[in-house]
Amino acid sequence: MFDGSTLFLDRDGVINKKLEGRYVRFFEEFSFMPGAITAISKLSQVFQYIIIITNQQGIGKGLMTEIELDLLHKQMIHELKKKGGKIDAIYYCADLASKKCNCRKPGTKMFENAIKDFPKIDIVKSFMIGDSDSDIQAGNAMQLNTVKVNNIYTLAKWADEFL
Repeated sequence: MFDGSTLFLDRDGVINKKLEGRYVRFFEEFSFMPGAITAISKLSQVFQYIIIITNQQGIGKGLMTEIELDLLHKQMIHELKKKGGKIDAIYYCADLASKKCNCRKPGTKMFENAIKDFPKIDIVKSFMIGDSDSDIQAGNAMQLNTVKVNNIYTLAKWADEFL
């Protein structure tokens, strides 16, 4: 394990499949991306921290509550733990995309909060894995090693190359 190394992950499109035209609101709608559970399990042995950084404007739109999101995340973490994976923290921004705030990616406030909460994070040894331009822009703004994934080049494929 690399001391201070942190793997920042977006959630939708990286850990779980996106739902076309709508939001994942409940764990029953949550479907892990192919190989994501195994990848996170393997990466948990390498990175000191694994932290999710996710925009969740479904809350801002009134489509789900923070309590529902928290329950979904607890169930996701439980499934990952069963296979040896870990998630050290989850930071989310519930603001609408139309609101100009620094917490919503490509803003960097969620990363800054993580660094405050985990002062051992070493940016040089850390990565941001995301599927959107805003994920990559935020990672670059934080001077992280950034990797863009999609339905073909997945977190699992990156993990296989990285490890």
